[in-house]
Amino acid sequence: MNAALLPATLDAIATLIERGDFAGAERRAQAALQTLPPHAEIWRLLAIAQIRRGQLDAAARSLQQAHRLDPNSVEVLCNLAAVEIHRGNANGATGLLERALQLAPNHVGALNNLGRLRHQLGDYAGSAQCFERSLRLDPQNAQTWFDLANASASLHQWSAAESHARQGLNLAPRSADGWYVLGYLYERQGRLDEALQPYRTSMELQPRPHTAHNLALVLEQRGDWHAAARVLEQALQLEPNLHEALGQLVFAKRKLCEWDGLPALSARMLAAVDAGIDGITAFSFLAEEASPAQQLHCARTFARQFAREPMPALPAVGLDGPLRVGFVSSGFNEHATGLLMVELIERLRAASLNTVAFATTPGDRSALRDRLTQAFDEFHEVALQSPEAIAQRIRDARIDVLIDVDGYCMNSLPRIFALRPAPIQVNYLAYPGSLGAPWYDYLIADHAVIPAAQRAYYDEKIAWLPRCYQPTDTTRVVPPAPAREALGLPPTGFVYCCFNANWKITPQSFALWMRILDAVPGSVLWLLDEQPGSGVAGRLRDAARLAGVDPQRLVFAPKTNHADYLARYQCADLFLDTNPYNAHTTASDALYVGCPVLTRPGDTFASRVAASLNLQIGLDELVVGDDEAFVALAIELARQPARLDALRARLRDPATRARLFDMPAYAHDFAALLMRMAQLARNGEAPRDLP
Repeated sequence: MNAALLPATLDAIATLIERGDFAGAERRAQAALQTLPPHAEIWRLLAIAQIRRGQLDAAARSLQQAHRLDPNSVEVLCNLAAVEIHRGNANGATGLLERALQLAPNHVGALNNLGRLRHQLGDYAGSAQCFERSLRLDPQNAQTWFDLANASASLHQWSAAESHARQGLNLAPRSADGWYVLGYLYERQGRLDEALQPYRTSMELQPRPHTAHNLALVLEQRGDWHAAARVLEQALQLEPNLHEALGQLVFAKRKLCEWDGLPALSARMLAAVDAGIDGITAFSFLAEEASPAQQLHCARTFARQFAREPMPALPAVGLDGPLRVGFVSSGFNEHATGLLMVELIERLRAASLNTVAFATTPGDRSALRDRLTQAFDEFHEVALQSPEAIAQRIRDARIDVLIDVDGYCMNSLPRIFALRPAPIQVNYLAYPGSLGAPWYDYLIADHAVIPAAQRAYYDEKIAWLPRCYQPTDTTRVVPPAPAREALGLPPTGFVYCCFNANWKITPQSFALWMRILDAVPGSVLWLLDEQPGSGVAGRLRDAARLAGVDPQRLVFAPKTNHADYLARYQCADLFLDTNPYNAHTTASDALYVGCPVLTRPGDTFASRVAASLNLQIGLDELVVGDDEAFVALAIELARQPARLDALRARLRDPATRARLFDMPAYAHDFAALLMRMAQLARNGEAPRDLP
C-alpha cells in the first residue's frame, strides 16, 4: 500500500471510532500497520480504539510506539495520560499532561484534563487555574465553566462558583451537568430548598444515579424521609452497584421503620463492607447487626476517601504555657453534642489548659450557643470554610491536642484531620467506634464501652477514662412533671418508654417490646414521633397489630423543647433500650431525671453505652446478658412496683447520682488524660494505650 493512502486510512479509522465500532477500528489500524510505513497517528488511533475496548495495557504499548515515532505529539501525551488515569496512576498522568502543556501551552484539552486531574488530587487552586486558562482560550465551552464552578466550590468560593455555573448554563441551558453542579453548590452551602429544583431539573434532562443520590440526601436533610427513600430506590434502579445509595436507602428505611425488604438490602450492604467496596457510610453502618471487626473494616474503607498529604512541619507540643486543646464540631448549637459538652468545657477552665472551639456550622442564636461561646477560652467561627482553610486556622492557633467531636456523623469534616494540623489528634464523643484512619492518635473511651476482649477492633490508641466516657450538663433544671393525660398517656398502667431516634428501632428490638407489652396488661409503650407525617407511627402500630398487641398501646410523643422533653421522663416507669445501637444521650437524660434504663449490651461500642452509664451510676442489675433476660426483667419490674420504686429512689439519691453526674471530677480526669497524651509527645514517645 502506498503512503499516499495514509490520509484516507486515518479518516477511515477515525470514522469507525466515531461510529462506536471500536473492534472494526482496531482491525483497520492493525492492517494499516502491516502495509503502511510506521506512523504515529495510526498507533494513536489504534490506542484510542483499545482504550474504548478496555484494553489498557495494549493501548499503553500502542501509545509508546506513537510516542517513539513522534515524541512531541501533544495528542499522544494526552492519550497516555488518559491511560494512566484509567490505571489509577494520577501522578503519572499529571506529569504527562504538564509535559504536553510545555509543548503546547494553549492546548485546551490538556488544560481541561489537567484541571480535572488536579481537582481529583485535591489541588483545587491549581485546578481552577487550569480552567481559567482554558476559558480565556475558549470562553464558549460550557463544560469548562461547570468544572471551574466545581473547583471554586471546593475552595469554598461560593459566590464565584455560582457565577461560573450560571455562565455555563447560559451557554447550555439543557445541560444536566450544569444543573447538577448548581444543585451541588446550594447543597454544600446548606441552601437545601434552593438545591431541590436544580437537582430535579438535572434528573428530568438526564436521569443519573449520582444525581438521584444527591437529591435524596437533600430531601432527607429537609425531613422528607419518604421522598428520599423513593429517590434512592430510583438511584439503585439506574445503578444497582451504587453503594452510596444502597447504604443511604437502608438508613432511610430504618428512619421510616419500613422493614419490608430491609433484611435483603442490609445483607447486600454487609457483603459490600466485607468486600472492601467504597461507598457505605460508616455512621449509618453502626445501626446494622455487624461485628466490631466489620465496623472497623467499614470505617477503614470509608476513611480512604479523605486521605491527603499532611501539612508540612508539624508543630511540636508546646513546652511553655497551658496546653492548647482544640475541639472541632458541627454541634456547638442546640444539639445533642452541645448539650453533652457545655458543662465539661466550663469546668475545664479550672484546669491548666486552654480550650479552643472551631465551630463548623453557623450559630443558631440559641442560649446554648451563647453559653458555649462563653465557655471556651477561644471560639472560632469557621462555618462554610474549606477543610484546608480550617486546618490552616488550627495550625495558626498552635493547637497541641485536636479533638474531633464529630467523627463520621452528619456535617463532620474528616478531611481537616487528614491534613494533620495538630501534633496529637483525638476521636471523642459523637462517633461510637474507631474512625479507622491513621491520622487519629487516640480514642477516648471507658472500660465498659471497649472491654479488653474488643480492644483489637479499634485502630486508635485507647485513652481510657476511669469513669463513663460520656459527659453531661448537670446544671439543667427539670420542670415539674406534666399530667399523664396531657401527654396522651392513659391515667393508669405501666409506662415503658424509648425516646431513641426511630432508626435505632429494629424489628428485633420491637419484637421484644411486643412480648413485654403482651405480658403486662394495661401497659403502654411511649415512643418518639420524630417526623409527623412520615408514616412511622402507622407502620409501628401495624407491626404491633401483627404481633397481637392493640396498636393503641403505642403512644407517640412529638418533638419538643429540651426542658419539656426532660420533664416527660417523670411520667415513664422504665426506659427500654434498643440494639445494636443503644440509647446514648437519651439514656443519660433518662437517668438524670430519675427514670431507670434497661439495656442488653452487645460487642460494639454503640451497643454498650447505656451499659456504661448504668454501671457508672451503680445500676448493674439493669445490664442484662441476653434478650430473654431483657424481656423477663422488664416484665418483673412492672409486676414488682416496690422493686422499681427502690431503683428510682437510688437514682434520686445524691450519693448515687454523683457517681455519674460529678462533672468537676469528670473534667479533672479528662484534663489529666490530655496531659498524659501531651507528656508522651514531649518525651518523644509514640502514642500508646493510656489505661
